[in-house]
Amino acid sequence: MPITYHPDVEVVSGMPITISGTLYDATGNLLDVTNATLSWGLLDPDGNPVQLDVTITKTDAPNGVIQVAVPATALDPGRYTNTLQATEGVNKELFWIGNILIAANPFNVADMTP
Repeated sequence: MPITYHPDVEVVSGMPITISGTLYDATGNLLDVTNATLSWGLLDPDGNPVQLDVTITKTDAPNGVIQVAVPATALDPGRYTNTLQATEGVNKELFWIGNILIAANPFNVADMTP
């Protein structure tokens, strides 16, 4: 099955992240995720897992439309990789992969005076 790459998501550190998408099966048809368990993962720029509490919403489950909401978290700047996996029964598939680009937030710096 081909993996879908979602467009890069760009945010400033400390801001919430929202990723919306539609999932398709191997034949290109919309994937009904009504009975699927969805799991999301994040790797830091060095490839280490990042533990975050996220909310995955099936906004239109029969048509494979979902949304991943990551709360405002002060992630270090860099290029992160995220994945989404769907499990239904014994079937487990990786459905998307993408990048989240975190920019530095100068207002998070304790003292910006020279």
